[in-house]
Amino acid sequence: MVVKKILIFAAIVLAVLLGGFYGAYKLINSEAVSGNKLEKVETEAVDDSTSPEDEESKQTDKIGGVQYDIGIDNTSSEYKVIEVMHKMTHQKVKAYEKWGAIPMMQDTINRVYEIVSNSDFDRKDQLLAILEKWKAGNFSAVDDDHNYFWQYQGGTVGQAHGILSKAEEETFILNNFGDDIAKEVSSQP
Repeated sequence: MVVKKILIFAAIVLAVLLGGFYGAYKLINSEAVSGNKLEKVETEAVDDSTSPEDEESKQTDKIGGVQYDIGIDNTSSEYKVIEVMHKMTHQKVKAYEKWGAIPMMQDTINRVYEIVSNSDFDRKDQLLAILEKWKAGNFSAVDDDHNYFWQYQGGTVGQAHGILSKAEEETFILNNFGDDIAKEVSSQP
């Protein structure tokens, strides 16, 4: 009789343990499956196939950090001047991420040129060469200029991958700076 009770008790304990192991296995397996589903959904959400219209809209949308005053003078650091020049390029370049924009206008270019001319910056020659191109209305390598500043600042996202078309730039200016700046920029040579 005692042996029979021990066998029944052992069978119950064994059934509970097996049931517990089976339940734990199912729980772990279902979390792994739902985790895989979640990964699949996240992967699908990061689909890089965007239409040309989506890409243009992304390049010309309103961005954060827009400013009109360059906020630098003859006492500003080289880093601060490069930061301003970097933000100026955003109205002209294609990049997956842009933060901050300062209108690229003749007056702004001239003011930055004057500051760099009167500086003793380590990169003075390179900055003046870029500013001289801009003063002359040459923006054919503005994406390279952007990436020079971006790299100097330790950029990890937002590298330029092209130059906006004239229409895209006009849309960017309207969306970020408004009608007054758009009129002023369009009236420049």
